[in-house]
Amino acid sequence: MFRLIVFICLLAGWLSACSSGQTAFREGNYDLAVQRAAFRLQQAKGPFKRGHRLAHIIIREAFVRAYNQHQAAIRQLSARPDPANPFRWEPVFQRYTQLQLLTDNARSGSPHQCDSCAAWLATYPASYATQQHEVRQLAAEDRYQAAEDAFAERIRDRLAAKEAYLNYNKATDWVPGYRDSRDKSAQALPFAILRVVVDPIGPTREIDSDDNRELEQLIFRNIERNPTPSTFVRLYLPQQAVDTDFNVHQVVQMKVTDYSPFNETLSSSSTKVYSNQTYKVGEKKINDSTKVAIMEKVSGTLTTHRREIKAGLDLRMRALNTFTDKVVWEETVWETRTWVTEWETFSGDDRALNGNSLKTADLHPPSRWQLYSSMRDELADDVARRLRSRYAKD
Repeated sequence: MFRLIVFICLLAGWLSACSSGQTAFREGNYDLAVQRAAFRLQQAKGPFKRGHRLAHIIIREAFVRAYNQHQAAIRQLSARPDPANPFRWEPVFQRYTQLQLLTDNARSGSPHQCDSCAAWLATYPASYATQQHEVRQLAAEDRYQAAEDAFAERIRDRLAAKEAYLNYNKATDWVPGYRDSRDKSAQALPFAILRVVVDPIGPTREIDSDDNRELEQLIFRNIERNPTPSTFVRLYLPQQAVDTDFNVHQVVQMKVTDYSPFNETLSSSSTKVYSNQTYKVGEKKINDSTKVAIMEKVSGTLTTHRREIKAGLDLRMRALNTFTDKVVWEETVWETRTWVTEWETFSGDDRALNGNSLKTADLHPPSRWQLYSSMRDELADDVARRLRSRYAKD
């Protein structure tokens, strides 16, 4: 048995090592075929050497096809500017990266079991560092020019300022310190920020003014504790000063629209229950001198009583465009609380309960204040989370 297990393990290892990249080659995935063939050539030869012989063929054929594919894509992308693809040098860079990986994979297999690979690999470049460096410069310049065009509109158009900021940063990602991208991005950022003022909660008839003010303070406290929703968004509370050099774009208004403090309902349902075993419930004569016991299951009525207390607190939020007074977005945030207790009563033969105990009621329901304070605290958290989520992608 032990020998069989060892043989199976060795066979599985040998079969897994025999992947020569043939399947990937047939599927047209030539980069993967080179990688697998090179890996196969790094392994010890199997007993039949079939994987090695095949890998010799696959690695060369797949390399040539992959190389030609990448070069054709580079020539097409480099030929002329394409309005639909303003940042064409970025995919060119990715192609050179793939070519470098392709070359490295092929060369990793050649020193091991492929003496002939070195000869044909020598006719191809070993490094694409120079091309990658040149393309980085071109990609950075594309981003810089796009940023410059948007930067000219930064004062009139916040989204143009945002585009300028992002493209200046992309330029420095391609080439650190590219021209004056870092300074220009810092200049564009203030114009790219969406400034939103959160107004005090509006007056309502649903809760009293003190509770309204306390809810407002909790909401503002949670907003202050949360990080900024986005690089391009600033939420201002009423007591915070807004930079007067820039416009306020939106104002968020809030109002408690519904409060149900204590809605209590009582209900009950009854069911007939029976004992699991039979009991003597009487006698009957079967002749003049003989009596027999009457055996039946005993029964009773089990009534389940339910007391349910519900409370709810709703708050409506909406954002207005400060230039047009149009509603940008609106939604309602709500919290509910439900408290339930059940108890049972029984009438009939107690043996029908089969030894089970009756449910008893919870005699300590929450007060109105407990329900409200729980909803209020959670609602304040919800409002802050919703605001952060609403502006996270701006």
